[in-house]
Amino acid sequence: MLGLLVLAIAPAVALFFFFYLRDEYQKEPLGILLATFGLGAASLVPAALTSLSLQRLTGWHSDTPNLLHAFLGAMIIVGLVEEGAKFIVVRFYAYHRPEFDEPYDGIMYSVMAALGFATLENILYVFSNGAGAGVMRALLSMPSHAFDGVLMGYFLGEAKFARSNRVGNWLSALGFGLAVTAHGLYDFIVFSLDKAPLLILSLITLAVLFWVIFFKATRKLAEQSPHKHPPLAQLRRDSAEEAKTAEQSQEGPANHQDTGTRGGRVA
Repeated sequence: MLGLLVLAIAPAVALFFFFYLRDEYQKEPLGILLATFGLGAASLVPAALTSLSLQRLTGWHSDTPNLLHAFLGAMIIVGLVEEGAKFIVVRFYAYHRPEFDEPYDGIMYSVMAALGFATLENILYVFSNGAGAGVMRALLSMPSHAFDGVLMGYFLGEAKFARSNRVGNWLSALGFGLAVTAHGLYDFIVFSLDKAPLLILSLITLAVLFWVIFFKATRKLAEQSPHKHPPLAQLRRDSAEEAKTAEQSQEGPANHQDTGTRGGRVA
């Protein structure tokens, strides 16, 4: 029993240390990281209920013989719902915190939410299916969840420090879309293995790709840390704030003028 629990949790611990140690210049407070992890785990409940409701509503099931149906279900019923739950945790809990003060934090918090979600899911799978399932999930499923978190977090980190709110919103949407796509594609391959066994080669390719992206994305955003060059970072923050203020001041008169025009037409 204890061995299964360790097997279920160990991959998350290993992945946490990997991403935590890659944050070279300003590590995040452990309390906030643990809170994000916990919220990610809690988000599994509404995500699972939503997915089950959609399955009952549509009649979809993961072992459908129709590859198109398997693909659409993997993308929408699984990928969109699960990544949506994680995105809500990061965007509404971590994103606006003062501790989120460098681009790498997007990856760190998104991965923590993903690991929380995946760890609770992993515990359920391992206790239901045994050690063999635990080993396979440690090699593939857990890194896959972290990979989705890296995709989402990379662009959330860029969005937080974008030159304008509009650009930031586009980057956030891009990161979310890529995470949904990656999650859905991975699950589609898993769902379709019994119908197309050669897809196992795709899983092996993805497993290698996960770690290539892990190293490249973390290195790139870590080097953008304002804590590496504090004076330059302050100039960057000031410039970004000025751009956002200018954007808001331009939108204000435009909205006022539009409202006045509509009001004139009504009169």
